[in-house]
Amino acid sequence: MLDSITTQTTTNQPVSEGVLALIELRAYAYDVLRRTFASEPSQEYLELMKNTIVQFPFASESEDILKGIKAVDSSLNRSTGLSRQDVDGLQWDYTRLFIGPDQLAAPPWESAYANEDKLLFQKETLEVRGAYLKHLFLPAQFQQEADDHIGLELDFMYQLCLELYEKAKSGESFQEVLEDQQSFLQQHLLKWVPRFGRDIINNSTTDFYKGMASILMGYLSLDLGAVEELLTVNSAN
Repeated sequence: MLDSITTQTTTNQPVSEGVLALIELRAYAYDVLRRTFASEPSQEYLELMKNTIVQFPFASESEDILKGIKAVDSSLNRSTGLSRQDVDGLQWDYTRLFIGPDQLAAPPWESAYANEDKLLFQKETLEVRGAYLKHLFLPAQFQQEADDHIGLELDFMYQLCLELYEKAKSGESFQEVLEDQQSFLQQHLLKWVPRFGRDIINNSTTDFYKGMASILMGYLSLDLGAVEELLTVNSAN
């Protein structure tokens, strides 16, 4: 990802355009993913995805991302327009997978994968809340939705990317933000999302969510490498 990047070595100087571009791409990817898994899809969101999913970054570096893009693109572009029936079908698939009322095929909370009883608001939830509060990130539905919901965890990574971009652009140190992203990936997202993604793929009735699960798994694995590369660049400054 960073092969062509040259870095600035003078204190308080902005980093290279290549580093900023990588951070922007990471923010874009997390923005797409958080919107996908935070709530059921709207017509507007699906129309946007119909025209932009092929632009999802890093497809050439991940078979999972590439496979997911093809599945989502095929699902949304089978006809010239998305019908009400198409939207209803995707909204129902989201509800069945992540909301209920029946037993959830893919519960969207970290704590559901961390203990056998699949109970929510466990120690994982409190650990995630602590990571949020360090960066003054307070979920909109605080104390109503468990903090370790996949949509919130992805939103947190997105917000950290925005913070990272501003620090890098102004020449401030961004080491701590990167380290927190690395830790959050290792200690949270990458510990449970692979199983969550497989549950989606095995139980979804639509190519859209099968594809987005593939993109999610592929991207998170790839992003850990991107964070480690950025840490290497920063430490060299």
